[in-house]
Amino acid sequence: MSINPDVEVVHQLEARDSINNCEDSSFVNQSSGGSPFISDCQQIVRNIAGGGSWTVPLTFYRKLVSHGTCAFGAQAQYDFRATNAKIGNQDIMDLINDSIRRFSWNGRVGSKGEMQCQYDPRQHLGTVSWGLYHN
Repeated sequence: MSINPDVEVVHQLEARDSINNCEDSSFVNQSSGGSPFISDCQQIVRNIAGGGSWTVPLTFYRKLVSHGTCAFGAQAQYDFRATNAKIGNQDIMDLINDSIRRFSWNGRVGSKGEMQCQYDPRQHLGTVSWGLYHN
């Protein structure tokens, strides 16, 4: 492949939103032969890198994002002052990347944990349980 000096290549960086609604998390290794492929979880990270925030219901588990064999879901602990909790794209990306770094096994990864996240409508913190699991 040759470089054409008559063609100007412009690499423009695109500003992306990074939303953090949660604090540090605990991590529990769940990796096994039935766990999702790391490559599918990495694709979730790429898919949500442009920004976003997800609503997490109180008391029941909800799948928030998925790709191929990999899914990320969460559940917020009941709090009479709240209607739901929020998780930002950066929170999910960090949890997936940290899980891969900690628990990578034979090309697969699975994990779960708990963290404190923003609750609506009063913007106080509450406990959110999350999981990275096979879709």
